[in-house]
Amino acid sequence: MVTAVLTASAGVALVAAVWLSVMLTVFTPRGKPTRLVRGTLRGVASPLLAISGRLPPAAREPLLDLCGPLAVFAVAAIWLGVSHAGFALMAGTPLREAESSSRLLLLAAITAYLVRFMHAYGRRERLVARLGGSVCNPRDADNLLAVYLRTGSRDHLDSLFAEWTGWMTEVESSHRAHPALTFRRPAGDLDWLKAAVIVLDVAALTEAIAPNWAPAHTRALLATGTRCVRRLADGLCIRLPPIVVSLQGREERNFSDTLRVAMEAGLPDERDPQEAWTVFQGLRTAYAPHAYAIETRLRYDRLDEPDDVGEDDEVGDVGDIGGVGEAGG
Repeated sequence: MVTAVLTASAGVALVAAVWLSVMLTVFTPRGKPTRLVRGTLRGVASPLLAISGRLPPAAREPLLDLCGPLAVFAVAAIWLGVSHAGFALMAGTPLREAESSSRLLLLAAITAYLVRFMHAYGRRERLVARLGGSVCNPRDADNLLAVYLRTGSRDHLDSLFAEWTGWMTEVESSHRAHPALTFRRPAGDLDWLKAAVIVLDVAALTEAIAPNWAPAHTRALLATGTRCVRRLADGLCIRLPPIVVSLQGREERNFSDTLRVAMEAGLPDERDPQEAWTVFQGLRTAYAPHAYAIETRLRYDRLDEPDDVGEDDEVGDVGDIGGVGEAGG
C-alpha cells in the first residue's frame, strides 16, 4: 500500500513538472528558459556543432540546419514521454483516467509553441531579406547610408532606424525566451547577425559624424542593438576581453573613404575625422565583436574552411567560448 502511494505520488510529481515546464516555456516566457529547455538545447546543439567542424562544406550546412528544429522537437518529445511515464506510475488510481485529456492539452500547447517559434523566425528573417537585396557585408553600411541620404531625407533615415529598433527588441525577447531560435539557420545569404551589424554601423556612423543632425531613433537603435547582441552572446556564455578597435567586416574599408562617401551624400561634417573615428570605434566595439563571436560560435563563417579542422577548432558545450578570441580580433 505504501509503495503504491509513493509510486503514484512520483507519477503526479512527474506530470506536474512537465506542466510547470510547459507553462513557463509556452505561456509565460520571460527571457529565462527552463532547465529542461536549456539542457535539451545543449544536448542537441553541442554535438551537432562539434561534428559539423569535421564535415566537408557541402555536408556541414544541412547538419547545422537541424540544430534549432531538433532542439524544439526534443523538448516536445520529453514533455510527452515524461508525462506518459508519470501517468503510467498512477496506474490503478482515478488520476490515470486524466491522461487522455492531459495529452490533448499537451499537444495543443506544443502546437502553439511550434507556431510561435516559426512565427518569430519568420519575423526575424523577413526584414533581413529586405535588407539583403542591397547589402551583403558590413562594409556596405557606407553605401546604405549614402543611398538613404541621396534618395530620402532625415525622416527617411529615421524610419529605417525606428524599424530596426523594433526588430532588435523583438529578436532579443524572442531569442531569450526561445533560445533554439539562435541556432535556427538564416534563410538567405545575409545572416541576421551581419544584418544587425550593418544597420548598427549606419547608425554609429551617423552619430559619429553628425551627432546634432542624427535622427531621433539613432541613439535608441544603438542602445537597443548593443543590448540585444551582448545579451544573446551572454546567453551563449561568450565573454570577450576589452576591445579597443573593431574592424570585423570592415578591414577593407578606410575610414577616410567612409567620411568621403557620407559627406558627398549630404551628411553634415560636425566632427573632425579623428574625433569621428574615435566615437565610431567607441560605439562599434560594444556590438560588432559580440555579433561576430556569436557567428563564429554558430559556425556561420566556417562553410568555406578546409575540411581538416583540428582539435582546437572543436566546439564542445553550448557555453564554450570556442572561436571567440578570433572573432573578437
